[in-house]
Amino acid sequence: MTNPLFDLTGDVAVITGAGRGIGEGMAKVLADAGCNVVCASRSIDQISRVAEEINASNSSGRAIAHAADVTSAEDMHALAQRAVDEFGKLDIWVNNAGGSLVSAPLIELDEAEWEKTLATNLTSVFHGVRAACKHFGEGSRIVNTSSLAAEEPFPGSGHYSAAKAGVLMLTKTLAHELGPKTRVNAILPGFVPTDTVKQALSMTDEDFIGFEDTLGLPAGRLGTPTDIGALTLYLCAPASAWMTGQCIRLAGKP
Repeated sequence: MTNPLFDLTGDVAVITGAGRGIGEGMAKVLADAGCNVVCASRSIDQISRVAEEINASNSSGRAIAHAADVTSAEDMHALAQRAVDEFGKLDIWVNNAGGSLVSAPLIELDEAEWEKTLATNLTSVFHGVRAACKHFGEGSRIVNTSSLAAEEPFPGSGHYSAAKAGVLMLTKTLAHELGPKTRVNAILPGFVPTDTVKQALSMTDEDFIGFEDTLGLPAGRLGTPTDIGALTLYLCAPASAWMTGQCIRLAGKP
C-alpha cells in the first residue's frame, strides 16, 4: 500500500525533457506513485519509448508522449492543453529540459550559442510556468531542474551556469508570486552520467569507472536518474506540503 504522504494517484504532471536521462527517471518515478504523466521533448521517438515503458509496467499512472520545443511559448501552451485534454486537469509541471553541449570561454563563446543556451535553460522555464498556470488549481506544484553549475563556477560553461543560476531566482520569485495556490521548488543535480553528459564531456561508460573518487563524493557513487526522480516525487507529494521556494542540491556531497 502506497504511503499517503507519497501518493500522487489522480494527479497529472507534465515533464519536459522526459525522453531520456533525468527526465525519464522523473517520469517513471512519478508514474509509479500513481501520477498520470505527459512526457515531452522534441524527439517523439524518445518520449514514445518512455511512455510505452511506463504503460507496460506495473505503474498505476498512465503516460502519453507529446512532442514540443520548450523554447516556444506556443508549444508550451499546446503541451499544457494536451495534458488537460487527455487527463482532464493539470497539477504538476516539471521544467526539466535543458543542457548545453558547447564548452568555451565566455569571451570566445559564439553569441548564437549564448542565446540558445539561455532560451533552452532559462526562458523555457518562463514559458512553461506561464502555460501551466493557465490550467492550475489549488495545490499545484512546479519543479525546476537547475544544476550545481548555478552555484559553482565551471570554466567553459559560463553560459550554462548563468542560465541555471537564473532558474534559482525564478524559482524563489515564483514561490512568492504563486503561493499559496502553487508551490515552486528547484533541484540542483550533481554528476549524473546521462547520455547528454557523456556527449558534452566526450566521455564513455568506462571513463566513469571510479569517477566518484575523482569527484571526492562522500556518498561513494555517482547519481542516477532515479535519485533525481525520487526527490521530484517528494517535492510533488503531500510530504512536502510546507516546502516552497527551495533550491535543493542533490549531488552525493555537501
